[in-house]
Amino acid sequence: MRPSIHVFTLDCLRKSVCSTSTTPFLCSFPIQWSRCYSSGTWTLPSHASLVSGQDPIDHGVTDPESSVMREHGRLMTGANENGYETALFSENPQFSSITGFDDCFDVVHDFIGRKLLPSEFTPKYAIDELSLDGCRRLTWDILSQPNRLPNLVNTAFTAYRYFSDQKHEFPHHGDRVISHLCSYLSERTEPMLTVTNVLEPHNPYWGSPPGQQPPQTPMEDEALRNRRSGRYQFTNKQVPPEMRDAFSDYEEVFAVEERIYEAFSREADRLIERFHNELTSRFEEDLVILVGDHGQLFGAEGEYSHSTSLHPHGIHVPLAIDPPAEWTAPKRTISDPVSMAGLGRALMDVVANDITSTAELIDSITEYSRRPNGAVLACADGTTTNALRLFDVDRFEDDLVKKKCVRKVACIYDEYVDVYSCHWDNKNVNVTSYRYSETDREAAPERDTPPVPNDIKAWITQTPDYYDSVSSVDDPDEVHSEAVKQRLEKLGYQ
Repeated sequence: MRPSIHVFTLDCLRKSVCSTSTTPFLCSFPIQWSRCYSSGTWTLPSHASLVSGQDPIDHGVTDPESSVMREHGRLMTGANENGYETALFSENPQFSSITGFDDCFDVVHDFIGRKLLPSEFTPKYAIDELSLDGCRRLTWDILSQPNRLPNLVNTAFTAYRYFSDQKHEFPHHGDRVISHLCSYLSERTEPMLTVTNVLEPHNPYWGSPPGQQPPQTPMEDEALRNRRSGRYQFTNKQVPPEMRDAFSDYEEVFAVEERIYEAFSREADRLIERFHNELTSRFEEDLVILVGDHGQLFGAEGEYSHSTSLHPHGIHVPLAIDPPAEWTAPKRTISDPVSMAGLGRALMDVVANDITSTAELIDSITEYSRRPNGAVLACADGTTTNALRLFDVDRFEDDLVKKKCVRKVACIYDEYVDVYSCHWDNKNVNVTSYRYSETDREAAPERDTPPVPNDIKAWITQTPDYYDSVSSVDDPDEVHSEAVKQRLEKLGYQ
């Protein structure tokens, strides 16, 4: 019998933060990988790799202008063909209907941070302007959809959140995400494939999770709440005025944010344990998978966040599974490098009933993660915000923005990692070989690096269409697209 499958993508959770003190529940899973790598460096491409079973250089969903299409959802299509219902749960706009994932899943519960009650209806999609006409359309949508009362409550809550200046103690809503997931699963008996994004480890880093002692002082917390942008990698300026009472430089900011990140990661672990406690039978009967979709940097090699860095803190993530009871297997840790794309491809075999044991799943994830040249890939494609938008912001330096306009591919082998990079405004491919650990990397000059594989070279030397207009003019403001700006704001960027 095919097991139901529940995948939890732990947003921004890098492997080096996982420990028995920070993520004890994750560390209790019987099957662990010591070397799993995110296929992409941020939410959209990494989740596209999971649902397609493909590396980013193949599926192409790598920049902020991309979106997932139905043909990308090969895992969900295979699940449907074998009697599974598929469902998405997320408060992350990058894993939602906005980025096309509704074309892949049967059921989509997104923007859960704005929904008090479980419902697929999302008020954000129903109205695009505050007008009498817009309100009429919204009312019609509420009345014509199932679950009218939850839809009405959620719409009122969305309006309250939009107009209220109430100070929140914590920026994420993982408890509500887990509640919606548990409510949904409690009513299902057919085989299910669910993917739930747990956003807790992601920025913004302010506030504190419920029940935890804040790792920052009240002054530091207030400064972090008031900052205009967390994109520190695009400026050489000193910390902005609204943060100077609490921080003298960005190194102090990074140190405090990293402590908050660890607290948020601890909260993500608690949420998975809550799911276990509320639906214990699911852990006994189903296949449960925890995986980080990418990591997070706080100043390593001068990098912050997770847009273009292939440093271990950016791509080395946890992967753990709790197999169904009938797949009995002893505890073990697998040291072979694997990827999110390999995991997605192996799950296609699970839903097709071609994998019926833990050992077969482990072998398949390992096999499907490797390219023909034997490498596991991790890919980066510039900034997670359209470069035009960044050039348009006065507080960012254009040269630092352009430095991030680069494509990179890490070819990860058992002993070495070869990182190929090419900036968008030229066709010169650079390569550096490293030895990676969980927390750091060091150059390996003794490595005789092989030539860049043809498929990687073809992808890495391409230039995004929207960047061509920037690199050909002196003033990027002249070509800034208002349509792009509106789309980014709709996604939640400022």
